[in-house]
Amino acid sequence: MFLMEDDIVYRAAMLQQQSEEIESRLQFVNEQIQELEQFSGDLRVLDKNDNKEILASLGKGVYAKSELKDKKLFVQVGAGVVIKKSINETIEVIGEQIKRFEEARVQLKMQLESYAQELKRMVAEVEKIKRIGKNH
Repeated sequence: MFLMEDDIVYRAAMLQQQSEEIESRLQFVNEQIQELEQFSGDLRVLDKNDNKEILASLGKGVYAKSELKDKKLFVQVGAGVVIKKSINETIEVIGEQIKRFEEARVQLKMQLESYAQELKRMVAEVEKIKRIGKNH
């Protein structure tokens, strides 16, 4: 009986570890969605703003005051390829990225729920084994 119980406890611990990894990925996905939504909103503000002067990020928290010559943006589309897009086109690209992250979020939540159900089943199984052990 103890070997069976030990096996279940070991599998439950592994499942718990996998659940924590999924939760970490879920947190990352949620942060990405939030950042992309904020960025999309910032682009909408930029589109409506007639001010030509902006602070352009140079990276690592460093900004330079610059002048916006037109409202076309250079957007990296993968493999180091950069193309010129309007603000609205860029917002559409961001919307597609958000959609992919939301789909990933649904999958991760389903996986977490599946793990939770499996853990409940394992706990019930261990309790059953303990009850049987007490009766014998």
